[in-house]
Amino acid sequence: MKRTTILADEDLLYRLDKLAKRQKTTKSQLIREALEAYVEQRETESPPANPLLELANLAGDRAVPMDLSDGKDEELIRETVDPRLGFTQQV
Repeated sequence: MKRTTILADEDLLYRLDKLAKRQKTTKSQLIREALEAYVEQRETESPPANPLLELANLAGDRAVPMDLSDGKDEELIRETVDPRLGFTQQV
């Protein structure tokens, strides 16, 4: 096993201590059991249909894709690329 440290509210730790004494076990054992149950439940929940699309949603509304089929992307590039200096700061 590997050691880790957590921060918890004093009241929660007090209740955990009382529960451990009542069940004649350690606080560490109760925490391990709770973590195991939590992780197992989360693993059985249905994953996103497409994890890559889920990542794309992290950008929110700002990530609206451009329609590249209309040729406007080429026009935008021509407008923003200086023949001598390369890309400019104007968009």
